Amino acid sequence: MLSHGGIAEPETINGDIKIVGIYGDPVKHSLSPAMHNAAFRAKGLNYCYLPFLVRRDKLPAAMKAITSLNMQGVNITAPHKEAAIPFLDELSPEVSFLKAVNTVVNREGKLTGYNTDVDGFLYLLQNNFGDSFTSARILLLGAGGAAKAVSLALGRVKARSLIIVNRTAVKAERLATLLNQGGYFTEKQVEIISPGRLGSKGSISGITWIINALSGDPVELGLLSPDILPDCAAVIDLRYGQRPGPFKNWAEAKGIPFINGLGMLLGQGIKAFEIFTGVEAPLQVMQETLRKKYKGTRE
Repeated sequence: MLSHGGIAEPETINGDIKIVGIYGDPVKHSLSPAMHNAAFRAKGLNYCYLPFLVRRDKLPAAMKAITSLNMQGVNITAPHKEAAIPFLDELSPEVSFLKAVNTVVNREGKLTGYNTDVDGFLYLLQNNFGDSFTSARILLLGAGGAAKAVSLALGRVKARSLIIVNRTAVKAERLATLLNQGGYFTEKQVEIISPGRLGSKGSISGITWIINALSGDPVELGLLSPDILPDCAAVIDLRYGQRPGPFKNWAEAKGIPFINGLGMLLGQGIKAFEIFTGVEAPLQVMQETLRKKYKGTRE
């Protein structure tokens, strides 16, 4: 058993406890420890999930520690989703394709990487928009690890078209090429535009959703001006750790529904839990824990 604070109780800290966690920088804001530890308690599993602040230069040592300390595995978050790949022994098809990992499991000293962000974003879509995405025209802000997972998910649900905006054009071009070569979008379905062109209504008219896959606020970064996209159906911000900021205010001022990344966190967490444990995840427990924890950080 684990205590209500999410830390293993003294009598269960023994050679049988399995340690999992999350590597990132920053990581203090993460709700994953609360979600997973509640799930372990609900299933009666002798596991403990901890947050680990891992700086870029310490990632090699941190990855080696998974096997050295016989950890069960870790989740990987920014900025390590791509940098962790060389330290893995086996890759899931999603990781091989995207070159981005967010879940690593230790099986007898061999590290296998998965990308459950794809499952997480599909979960968010299906729980907010149903199952019909074929007419969706998407504006995707970002081209890093999270954006890659989102774009793969959008390709799988047959979204109509994708516009990629990124401050580094070459990264956007690489993502577009990847999606074309994988058969998820044709060349005509993917467009790359520079951040400066977002000030023009005509360049991005008819957008269904805006998805922010950047680590920062797109309004604060100057990517979205007050006078564009009045007819957008919804905006999705994959971030959830920060207090609502200019992006949320921008959407609400236009009457556009705003969805944060909690649904994606829940969806990827369900998949990661099952990879770590081999046990069906307690969905309601994880969902309720996230709801309470997120609400508590806002009060």
